[in-house]
Amino acid sequence: MSKTEIVIYHSATGNTEKIAKQIASELNCDSLKINNNDNSNQSKLSAVSKIVKQIIQRNQFKADLKKIDLTPYSRIYIGSPCWFYTYTPPIEQFLKTTDYHNKEIIFFLTHGGGPRNTIEKFKANMTDGKYISYMDFENVNKMTEENIKKEVNSKLNPFKP
Repeated sequence: MSKTEIVIYHSATGNTEKIAKQIASELNCDSLKINNNDNSNQSKLSAVSKIVKQIIQRNQFKADLKKIDLTPYSRIYIGSPCWFYTYTPPIEQFLKTTDYHNKEIIFFLTHGGGPRNTIEKFKANMTDGKYISYMDFENVNKMTEENIKKEVNSKLNPFKP
């Protein structure tokens, strides 16, 4: 596996994880899911109530992200679902607590509607790193595996050497 790129993501219902895994596959690079909770088998109402609670209590996510060693990587793909027009608390904690100094950052977002100003919030809250661009994936839950592959490949093309 390549040690120059890594995909770091948060996924609550599995949509962002599908995209993250496809990006890592296309780039033949490492990936890291920064949450251990899998809500994909929960009812939609149950998942939404947990999401709302996490947004209200922004500091609820307690993973120790400082232990992530990004030294070998020059580019980081950071992925998040869009929850009520913002990225998730785990991604916020990553931005605030992880050393990604001098790393190229490409943000990717999954959502069922428009992201509004999520990208601008992400860029504004980066304390380190060099923002390169973002990739936007809409309605992943309605895509076939083949469509996911095609869309990821198409959106990754500008970033491939």
